[in-house]
Amino acid sequence: MKKLLLVIDYQYDFVADAGKLTAGRPAQLIEPAILSRIAAFQTAGGDVICTQDTHSSQGWKKGHPESTAFQIHCEEGTPGWALYGGLKDLDLETLTKASYMLEAADIDWLVREYDVIELCGVVTDICVLQNAIGLYNHAANHGLSVQFRLCPACVASFNADNHQWALNYMQNTLGFKFVDSVDEAV
Repeated sequence: MKKLLLVIDYQYDFVADAGKLTAGRPAQLIEPAILSRIAAFQTAGGDVICTQDTHSSQGWKKGHPESTAFQIHCEEGTPGWALYGGLKDLDLETLTKASYMLEAADIDWLVREYDVIELCGVVTDICVLQNAIGLYNHAANHGLSVQFRLCPACVASFNADNHQWALNYMQNTLGFKFVDSVDEAV
């Protein structure tokens, strides 16, 4: 059984105090839990992939859809684009994405490659939720049996109400199994 920990957008601009769209302290507090889940997956022979939200100033000026709601962030090659904290020191595989959700080809590959996909990262009610929906729908539409999981201790948002709503949606509508502890077996 192939297992994947998909770390969503744990990047400087979303986590650091000086980040352009930071979730701040809630995002910083989950770093030890994410690092524990990464270690657990690696020890158990699972894979770890990090998504990196990736934008360019040129694309932003041309009217990227997110530009109506947010300032430019995670600009490729800038410090804000880098993985945050202890993640930046690990040799982790990354997938870039230009919007809230991974591209269809990446989603297709992931749901066909892995039997278990666990999500973590930021922001719970934006990119984590969008990727949960995309992965779930693609697997369901293609009749693929993938177990989707999430450890609530490993996700954060800048909006507590939206964070809780997204957790409820992923568990109760999408059927994500919640991992109760960062030490739970992979």
